[in-house]
Amino acid sequence: MDYTQAYVFRESLKAYGSQMGLDGIKSLMQELGDIWKELNIVHIAGTNGKGSVCCFLASALSEAGHCVGQFNSPSVFGARDAYRIRGARISREEYASCMAEAAAACQRMTAGGKRHPTLFEVETAVAFLWFFKRNCDIVLLETGMGGATDATNLIETPLCSVFVPIQLDHMEYLGTSLTEIADIKAGIIKKNCPVVTVCQPKEARIVLKQRADLLNAPYIEAPVISESYIEGDKLCYTYPKLGKLCLFMKGSYQVENSTLAIQTLFLLRERGFACSDTQIRKGIETAKWEGRFECLSQNPCFYIDGAHNPAAAKMLAASLKREFGAFQKIGIMGVMADKDYGEMLEILLPFFDVIYAITPDQPRALPAQTLADAVCQKGGKAKAFRCIKTAVAAAVNEIAGKERHMAAAFGSLYSLREVKQAFYECTGSGQKDIP
Repeated sequence: MDYTQAYVFRESLKAYGSQMGLDGIKSLMQELGDIWKELNIVHIAGTNGKGSVCCFLASALSEAGHCVGQFNSPSVFGARDAYRIRGARISREEYASCMAEAAAACQRMTAGGKRHPTLFEVETAVAFLWFFKRNCDIVLLETGMGGATDATNLIETPLCSVFVPIQLDHMEYLGTSLTEIADIKAGIIKKNCPVVTVCQPKEARIVLKQRADLLNAPYIEAPVISESYIEGDKLCYTYPKLGKLCLFMKGSYQVENSTLAIQTLFLLRERGFACSDTQIRKGIETAKWEGRFECLSQNPCFYIDGAHNPAAAKMLAASLKREFGAFQKIGIMGVMADKDYGEMLEILLPFFDVIYAITPDQPRALPAQTLADAVCQKGGKAKAFRCIKTAVAAAVNEIAGKERHMAAAFGSLYSLREVKQAFYECTGSGQKDIP
């Protein structure tokens, strides 16, 4: 199997839909020798910020010399985007090799009368295969959705369970209240395995703490940082024991994400994964994660952000207010129809002069015209575009050469790759092809 064949196989897996539960992944991993049992795993759950926390952790641990595997979902900038070791994507050759092994295991399963694994189950298996083959010292494993019934939850004794903020999202799958959603996400907590978390909403904290106590799992909360500021082009704050930190990633929400990562690094250090204060500082300050309040260009001023639910919209609003309060702003927005885009608009419309509505390339996407109509109904100004490239070109043309003008694309992780590619093409700058 070469890379093209591996990609075709991956795409064919979408036909199997989504299956909650662990039977499929357990059967698949049994076919592959249960190699996940040889890995040291940090399991990460919650609503917004999992990828950023993984990025901070990977950067610091790599700085300390560890071979760090990182599995994130969804794949935002291509099929290989979900898999990284020391920050570098899996190669086409390694991807094809691991996917071929997973495909053969799937064939054996169906031949034995078992159901065919889903796309996410296969992707999870590919991650375990690659990390095992590359002898990773430590693996950062992000849940796909939820926790208890997520394919990643077949692991039994993680080094620790890490929780970013738990908010209302995926309610059609996880429950209609914060308590119900937290209960499912708390399923990644394992007996005697420490829990590291941010300060959660009251309902979520009660659920997490009760499960941790039940399983004799130490419960550790990262410190709350109330003050941060922009200095130069960095987001700065003071962390207890480490002093002043200046982050390359300057979305306002990265303060909380980085403090959670630091607290986790302190715990991992106690558990034998050496990482000095100096290495932690450098790793945290130099960490980069695509698509999270990422600046593609200062002139024209163009940002992309993965805000795709109300909680993330509030975080984006805070970043826009802090850095671009007096700017004229164009929003390029595309959302999934099953998201609470009405509440997202309530939060973000005050920050944009106009919304360019787009349709992400996903079956669940909300049509651009429907989104534009919703904007107008709420008193905003909007224009629907038939293709993302045209919307990006129109925004760039509107802000180019103008001081105190900017554009920001947001609303769905699934549209960021196309937006980024379109920006590079219409400006003739930066990366010409997203790998």
